[in-house]
Amino acid sequence: MSLTSFVRTPKRIYRLSQIAQVLARHGFGYLVYNLRLHTHLPLLNRIQDTAAKIVDVGDEALAKRIASVCQELGPTFVKLGQVLSTRPDLIPDSLIKELQSLQNDVKPFESSASREIIENDLKAPIDKLFLSFDDAPIACGSIGQVHKATLSNGNEVVVKVKRPGIGPVIMNDMGILSYIAEQAEKIEDFRIYRPSMIVNEFSRKIERELDFISEASSTARFFDIFSSNGKVKVPKVYWDYSTHNILTLERFEYLSFSDAHRFDEMEIDKKRLASDLATSFASQYFENSMFHADPHPGNLMVSESGSLAIIDFGMVGHVSEELRKQLGAAVVALVKHDLDLFVDIFLDLGLTPADCDLHALRLSIFEVIDKYYGMPLKNIDTTKAFSDIMSVAREHDMVLPRDFVLLAKSFVTVAGIAKELDPDFNFVDAVAPLAQNIFNVFRDKLSSENLSKSATSSAWHLTNLLRQAPKEIRHILRKIKGGDLQVVLKHKGLEPLITDLDKSSNRLALSIILAATLIGSSIIMMGQVGPLILDNVSVLGIVGYLLASVMGFSLVVAIFRSGRL
Repeated sequence: MSLTSFVRTPKRIYRLSQIAQVLARHGFGYLVYNLRLHTHLPLLNRIQDTAAKIVDVGDEALAKRIASVCQELGPTFVKLGQVLSTRPDLIPDSLIKELQSLQNDVKPFESSASREIIENDLKAPIDKLFLSFDDAPIACGSIGQVHKATLSNGNEVVVKVKRPGIGPVIMNDMGILSYIAEQAEKIEDFRIYRPSMIVNEFSRKIERELDFISEASSTARFFDIFSSNGKVKVPKVYWDYSTHNILTLERFEYLSFSDAHRFDEMEIDKKRLASDLATSFASQYFENSMFHADPHPGNLMVSESGSLAIIDFGMVGHVSEELRKQLGAAVVALVKHDLDLFVDIFLDLGLTPADCDLHALRLSIFEVIDKYYGMPLKNIDTTKAFSDIMSVAREHDMVLPRDFVLLAKSFVTVAGIAKELDPDFNFVDAVAPLAQNIFNVFRDKLSSENLSKSATSSAWHLTNLLRQAPKEIRHILRKIKGGDLQVVLKHKGLEPLITDLDKSSNRLALSIILAATLIGSSIIMMGQVGPLILDNVSVLGIVGYLLASVMGFSLVVAIFRSGRL
């Protein structure tokens, strides 16, 4: 995507200028120039920031500046920062900490707008849809806000309403972000962060958040999963009151885990609660095909009877069959103390660059494993261990699957919360039965019967390949013989050079024309070519000088806009 492919509306041009100015103001002039955004800066700023470089500051100071940029640029960039904070395999810990602190500091929109959206989508007046509807929102974010309500049958619910006009705003920013990511891929210092991959991942997430049906479907699926579990509750989705712009869910008047200090006064059995929490999430990781990917204390609740409730399924991860196999193999490797196998599984999980030193990577992983080897599992700081593993991934430019990273972060968060509830809690004891099931499944897959089936499948694919090969080879030879075989070469990364050469040639041509106009005008003035005014001053000569002045000024402006003198 190139910037010229955008519709050059005043709103889009203003937004590009705003992004460029915020980046430059926070000391990222070098980035603005390399992203080719400097032409959208005011002229004075372009001159001042031409030679700007990213100042060599500590990681913590740089992280604060990046977080400030996201906060200042508004909801889309705040959401982007939050997505970045879920990728510790790509982003250093200091930056993750700052990005996790980003808040959607937005004001609620008018309740009249909420009522209008609800009535338009549900085709009925508010008074007929609800016995009561609280105009004051209980929560507000960049995408929508939440209201308390009571259905006509007396059921207490929460109604999430999408913010009016938020879709076009975010989609406009997404187009700009795609362009910026494409440009960032050409900068060596930023290529290691996979900007295009991050923006693509963010685009999928934000599209999901903008469509409340996606969140409703995830919530309904978890409701079905835990419907037979008396220890865990998930809110029910009221489909007749939910659309792409509205999400209506069962309301829990429970205590949030954020108020864990009140658990003692409510006489809640924290040991049992820690066990229920760990078991419920372990079952998501090992038995179900999806899991809650954002289990922070605000999304976890407890009833007066001590029952666990899980809410907000806007961010979920998926466990594919392949990932499940890898997790099973990892469990087997740890049980058998086969560190070589565990390292191989970790290498299979991540994408390593072509120039990766696999020997050094294996040594780094072994160092992390050796650090915790022999330590009782209940004494291991899961957050620190996870950070160590992610540091290895970053150090060697590995890209781990998004769902694996989300699963690991979810696991670390849940283990930490369980540990706070019960300092003696041993996560391994809680998940041991499920881990044993994984071990049994993996063992069964290695049985002679399954190996025979696998061999049969592989033999069929090999036979099919051999059967098709002569036909494909003959087809290629016919193309070679007929001169129809084509080899397509596609260059990448040369677009800026081509653009600069094109601009340089245009400026050179303009300079030649400018010089010719000046010389011609001077000759006309000296020859007193008519018509003449003011004591034989040639009008054509004056016009030529004026034209040359305009061209000269345009050339100087173009040079200043390019940032090169």
